[in-house]
Parts: sequence; C-alpha cells; structure tokens
Amino acid sequence: MAVKSSISLVSVQRPTSNTPVLQRRNKLTANIEQQIVKIGSFREGKRISREQFWVDNSGAIYFQLRYGKQPLELEKGKSTLKASTFDDLVAQLDEIKIITVGGGLDEALSAAANAVRSNFKAARTRRQARARRFRLPASKVHCCPNRFDL
Repeated sequence: MAVKSSISLVSVQRPTSNTPVLQRRNKLTANIEQQIVKIGSFREGKRISREQFWVDNSGAIYFQLRYGKQPLELEKGKSTLKASTFDDLVAQLDEIKIITVGGGLDEALSAAANAVRSNFKAARTRRQARARRFRLPASKVHCCPNRFDL
C-alpha cells in the first residue's frame, strides 16, 4: 500500500510508565483544571468547597497555588496569584498550566513534593515514638494521642 509523502510515519512505542516529574505536572494541571471549574461554579452562585481562591474587601481576587497542602512558590516567598477579575484569574491559571506542561515549574514542584514527603516521614517518626512510649505496635497508634482506645 502506498502512503502519501505528506504523512509523517515513525516507529516509536508509547511509554508505559510516567516518571515522577510527569506525575507531578499532571497532578498540578488537574488541580488547576478543578479550580477553574470551581471558579465557574462560584460565578454561577453555586456553593463550593476546598477552593484555593478568595476575594478581599477591595475586590481583588487571590489564588494560592498549592501542590498537595504545600504552597507552590513560583518566586522566593511568593505563591499567590492576584487578579482583578475572575476572567483574569482564569487566564493566569491557563498560563500557569501551559508553563507547567512545558516543564517550567519542575523545580518548584520537586521542592514541594520533597516537603510533602518529609512531612509524611516526620509523622511516621512521631507515630513510632508514640508506639514505643505506650508499648504498642505502630499500627495501633492513631494520629491523635488522646484517643480513648489507647
């Protein structure tokens, strides 16, 4: 069968696994998409929860970029976008998505992922110390030391 010369064919297989960098990018872009949907719902007057934006008394709209629960610093000490309108905020978020997909936020995402990981390690260490103190297996110790079942 003859193939037209304008078609570009290559012999490449699709990668089967995502790297941690791609997983972080996908997580952030999915979160931004979710927040854009919430902004639309908020503008329609619907009740929403877990929004990352707020409006101050002067009418300025702020949006804190987060990776998990960690603020994502785009510049040193700056993790919040400021917009005058919701349309401006959505445009800024779309631009952040494009930068993320292009790999421009990989360093900030890596730093935030390491901070999240260290928080999990610290919690595990505290849980193990509590288990030693009460002479319980670590699986029996809850996050709250004042639980009745200890």
